[in-house]
Amino acid sequence: MMHPTDRASAPQAPGERRNLTVLFADLSESTRLADAMQAEHYALMLRDLRALYQSVVPRHGGTVVRIQGDGMLAIFGHPQMREDDGRRATEAALELHQLVRLMRPPGSSGQWPHGQELSLHSGIHAGIVLVEEGDAVRGRFDLLGNTPNFAARLSDQAGADEILVSEETLGLHCHYFQTSERRLVQLKGRSSALAVYAIKGRAAIGRRFEASQQRGLAPFVGRKFELKQLELALAEAQQGRPAWINIRASAGVGKTRLTEEFLARTAAQNCQVQRGYCESYLSAEPLQPYLQMLRALASQGLGIAAALLTAEAAARPAGLLQLLQALARQRPQVIFIDDLQWADDASLLLLHRVYALAREQQLPLLLLTASRPQETELQADGARVLELAPFDANDAEQAIVQLLPNTDPFVALDIQRHAGGNPLFIEELCHAIKHEHAGRRALIRPRADSAGQAWLAALTLSRVARLAPEQAALLRAAAVIGNVIPTWLLQRLTGCTEQDPAVLALAERDFVFPDRRAGFFRFKHGLTRDVVYESIGWHERQAMHRHIAAELRSQVHDTPRQATDELLGYHAAAAEQWAEAALHAERAGDQALAASALDRAKKQYRAALTALEHLPSSGDIDMRWVAIAQRFGIACVFDASRADLRVLQHAVQLAQGSGDADLIARADYWLGYASYALGEVREGLLHCERGLQAAQVKQPPNGALLAQLLGAQGQLLAAAADYPAALGLLDQAIAFLRPLNQATVPPARPAVSLAYSLACRAYVLGDQGQFGEAHAYFDEALAIIQGSNHAVEASVQGWRAAVFLWQGRWPEARQAAAEAQRIGGLVRSLFTYSMGHAVCAFADWQTERSAASALGLQVAANWLASRGGGLFSSLIHGWRAELLAEQGDAAGARQQVAQALRRARQRDWIGVAMAYRAAARLAADAGQAARASHYLAAAQRVAALRGSAHEAAVNQLCAAELALALGEPAQHQLSEAAASFEALNMAWHLQKTRRLMACV
Repeated sequence: MMHPTDRASAPQAPGERRNLTVLFADLSESTRLADAMQAEHYALMLRDLRALYQSVVPRHGGTVVRIQGDGMLAIFGHPQMREDDGRRATEAALELHQLVRLMRPPGSSGQWPHGQELSLHSGIHAGIVLVEEGDAVRGRFDLLGNTPNFAARLSDQAGADEILVSEETLGLHCHYFQTSERRLVQLKGRSSALAVYAIKGRAAIGRRFEASQQRGLAPFVGRKFELKQLELALAEAQQGRPAWINIRASAGVGKTRLTEEFLARTAAQNCQVQRGYCESYLSAEPLQPYLQMLRALASQGLGIAAALLTAEAAARPAGLLQLLQALARQRPQVIFIDDLQWADDASLLLLHRVYALAREQQLPLLLLTASRPQETELQADGARVLELAPFDANDAEQAIVQLLPNTDPFVALDIQRHAGGNPLFIEELCHAIKHEHAGRRALIRPRADSAGQAWLAALTLSRVARLAPEQAALLRAAAVIGNVIPTWLLQRLTGCTEQDPAVLALAERDFVFPDRRAGFFRFKHGLTRDVVYESIGWHERQAMHRHIAAELRSQVHDTPRQATDELLGYHAAAAEQWAEAALHAERAGDQALAASALDRAKKQYRAALTALEHLPSSGDIDMRWVAIAQRFGIACVFDASRADLRVLQHAVQLAQGSGDADLIARADYWLGYASYALGEVREGLLHCERGLQAAQVKQPPNGALLAQLLGAQGQLLAAAADYPAALGLLDQAIAFLRPLNQATVPPARPAVSLAYSLACRAYVLGDQGQFGEAHAYFDEALAIIQGSNHAVEASVQGWRAAVFLWQGRWPEARQAAAEAQRIGGLVRSLFTYSMGHAVCAFADWQTERSAASALGLQVAANWLASRGGGLFSSLIHGWRAELLAEQGDAAGARQQVAQALRRARQRDWIGVAMAYRAAARLAADAGQAARASHYLAAAQRVAALRGSAHEAAVNQLCAAELALALGEPAQHQLSEAAASFEALNMAWHLQKTRRLMACV
């Protein structure tokens, strides 16, 4: 039943949310000045200073909110929002600082007290501000929120005559200015440091593309069709068939990047390029793009161009027309005008005249313009519009990889989804991640006012401001619904069907688009949705969230359960209906976990735990928190993070407070398992031991729980290479779990604990050289789990691939690893995905010795490094040490050896013998026979520690190879190695050894 408050209208908001740029400016050392000056003279100085404030700020499009003493607060973005408000505020500050430096003291002294120069110190910051009408005390407006506070604190931190601007305020616009190095400052009231620049002056840059060039352009991606069209048009123009092509796309889609790539290619075709751009800002002037062309030609020594620059304004169009005609008769001309939507009427008229003349006289001339949709109508016969679409998935992925070469594939996918194919959004999100060094999962729903996003918010909201009121209201409602918008829900909320003109207008303007599923729309860019959502007043948002939750409840029988629970959990939390939010998020987490959607399960369980923290504390709430945290533990063990450990540690504390032995044992079990997943074997063993002690307190003990703990402890001991103890515990766990699996035919769900325990036993046997028995255990594990696409299936296949590697069965290793990687991608487990990729690459290296396989192994290592390595990461280091040593990269190989030895301190020995062998090869290459022997002996000690027969055999082969390299006899070592390989059925290694024996 719907509660009356569910559809209640929002209370009258106390103000309006706006994305503003705030400028604070203060007179430096004003107290010292006031103390040294006559009161009347100081008052005159203040009068002149305030007059500057009142004249300069409006000239740049800002509004003076308040002047208090010698300080000023100004805003940019209200009442009119512009995409370059951050640049405007900075330009205003620069002009104010310059004019204040030029101020002269009243009276006859001619200089300010103490011989100092008058100066300001200023701070600029942008973000969401709640704007209320002001009064005589508060100023023209009352500004609430952290944005004005941070601008004021930046002003306080600025030195005399210094302007500090936050990086997120300027974004790419910072390159319009000469700045200091990027630096981080810690401001009171802000949890993280703020990146800022000190503004030194203006830079000689006119276009945003030039700013991108300064920061560094990503390599050109895609656009093959569009380039081909431009090249065909140029070829036609060169034959005397002039053309006019207008490239049209929304901001950031890559119009200028495409045209610059094309223009660079025209240099090889004996074409002369004339270029100009239109501006919406202060420096805009009549015929601006043509005047820029004239200045460029004059700088090259063309006298007629210089003459036209000084000619009467009325005579310039005719002179320009004649000049372009004369140039086209000498050689083909390409005339490019960027940002045509901001062109003045005179420039547009001249553009039409140039095109008409070129067609009339069949001049070899191509007109190329770039504009945004819906802003400039080009009504000219023969002008062709080339619509530029956002990147498709392949091009977006290529761009992300080039900008963030080490990012893992799941972060890359998040960026793709959030940017919606917009190259500018992709570039900015990648740069934000690179600067923040946030590593994996840096991009989980980035807020519009978070680091690096404020100027993009201004860009987006300036587009929203140009919508008709009914379209803007519809867009806000859609943003509250979410990235995916069910049309029935939008209709219930707004009364608009999917064929409503307002909905179609939003689609036409590239805000939303129809989903592949009928009955749904999507936001084109996740970033746009977030920006619009943050701009909506809190009361209005809450009212809409309550309404949406009520509508979802009314449709609960007509909607898939999981989708309903996820949506209800989200909207209930946003409406601060915490009990309902916890209920639905918990259900959604359970459903995601059952489907092996691990990242979604973790997200939903975290949402449930957060909701519980808002409810009054009680014993029941604590127990529910622990129960959810344990299911959270199931989701995180296949892709754990340090943040996951904090959740599980709190669960242990709550469980201990309950006094329930089984609850304590389970809490310690999951904390131990998550530690195991992160490769922290010592901590994992400690928690499993505590869990076992707690489980044995209850009499009779819970057999299933004991089996889980014994299995986990066995897995941890196996990871620590304590194989005898590990096998004993694994056998106990398997003995308990096997009958349970056999009792239900067919099982209700895969016995994942049994399957993983079998796989652990299998890889231990494989490491000991008992390959036949190992594969029998793998077969049993796969009979339980294969085809389920469960994360444990990926783990089983991953270990099976490792054992194939140890045997030298490279094709089988690659096949099993590819399956592990495939399932890791499905369940979004970075660890299993990366390890699968690494095994594939190493198997390829062994058969191909290709640069691609070496790069593949490095890529996988980079993905894992972003999460802090993890379980058995010594394998990666061992593989890379061997590969780099063979490639002759001694420094790189030594670094990998060192990394493997660091992992050994966590009892991760699995890749250490390989690393020692690589070190031995490096020493032998350097002619250091004693050091090579030392490293080989260390590799043999590791093999003995693990009881690893295959490592011992490979050590023998390595000793023979090094002896041969040093000119020493090696027949005995080769014979021993061959005998070992034959006994172990390691056919590839045996063949290699026999080839060496034949050579000897």
